[in-house]
Amino acid sequence: MPNRRLRIMQIFNRYQEYGGEEGSVFRIGDALQRIHDVEYFLSSTAEMTSGGLFRNLMMPWMALHNPEVLRKLKRYQNLGRFDAWQIHNIFPVMSPVVYERALDWKIPIVHFLHNYRFGCVNGFFLNHGKPCQRCISGNFWAAFTTACWHDSHAKSGWMGMITAHVRKMPLFEKVFQWIAISEAQKQVHIQMGIPEENIRVIHHFLESDAPPLARSNSSTAIFVGRLSAEKGVDKLIEAWRLIAGGERELLIVGDGPERVRLEKQALGLKGIRFTGFTQRNAQQRYWQSALFSVVPSIWLEPFGMTVLEAWSKGRPVIGHNIGALPELIQDNVSGLLTDPHQVSNLAEKMDCLFSNPEKAHAMGYAGYDHLKTKFSLKVWLSQMIKLYDGLR
Repeated sequence: MPNRRLRIMQIFNRYQEYGGEEGSVFRIGDALQRIHDVEYFLSSTAEMTSGGLFRNLMMPWMALHNPEVLRKLKRYQNLGRFDAWQIHNIFPVMSPVVYERALDWKIPIVHFLHNYRFGCVNGFFLNHGKPCQRCISGNFWAAFTTACWHDSHAKSGWMGMITAHVRKMPLFEKVFQWIAISEAQKQVHIQMGIPEENIRVIHHFLESDAPPLARSNSSTAIFVGRLSAEKGVDKLIEAWRLIAGGERELLIVGDGPERVRLEKQALGLKGIRFTGFTQRNAQQRYWQSALFSVVPSIWLEPFGMTVLEAWSKGRPVIGHNIGALPELIQDNVSGLLTDPHQVSNLAEKMDCLFSNPEKAHAMGYAGYDHLKTKFSLKVWLSQMIKLYDGLR
């Protein structure tokens, strides 16, 4: 008799603004539905903060112990009889009550790691745009003193207290399986204290049946992503300053809190075009004209879905040699790696592909093949089947 489909509750607290993590959560849940029965348990930071003055005043308490979430968890578990909870994020308003109940009720937890929240209140290991790992051990006093989350001492201190509370639970040892989305991310979480044997690396996937786009004959580079500090677009603009000229064009596709500052930084530079937010299906025309993609992240990128997206279009990627990017990009095969501390090096690598379009085309097609063999849905499902078979 074949193994029965497990019942899995997928848990996620939505952030104030939509980002790549939220997209991954639904992509994972929908894909897992092929082998098991998945239901979603969601909360929203945006909804919580739009509930009026009383609701906002209750936010700090709700972030520590959310009674609404507790009531819903009991009802969902009683009705659904879930075999496991697959958790992605409980911060800031779903609260540690999720972990407490799972441990009390002895429900197996499969926990995806999308950022570095257990060792950094903002999850990026960035402090006002600069690398920082002062809280990695679980002491979050530095977060309070530097106001590194939302530029607020109060918010940073309170989130530090909540995260420290979670770190004092037996969570790191009791989770059935932690899932890191790259080997680089796994190593950082081992430094935080999660036992190495409890972390399994399962890379993200990208399902695409479309062939690569036709070769581009234009001198266009493209950045696609949220315009926030960790994405390093200011570094890209500075590199562009060194090579701008002629018919070269840099498309910056996306929106975010840094857009106004970045547009001011780019004033007077030839060839830079900010497109604003663009729906994924409408981005095709930009990818069609692009010769290559640039990923100038300054944080320890846990994965980099934009790398897979570029390869799915048959476009190579120039990325900073940091975090998971060197784990994904095969240097001089499917893209180029650059020194994250040398803007001139990023400029040199962009100039290299602009000057050698044939090389860019060959790398783009190599990336497409790499995507199909290593980062396919089939590969991802086989790994998830093994993981949940272990739960049985």
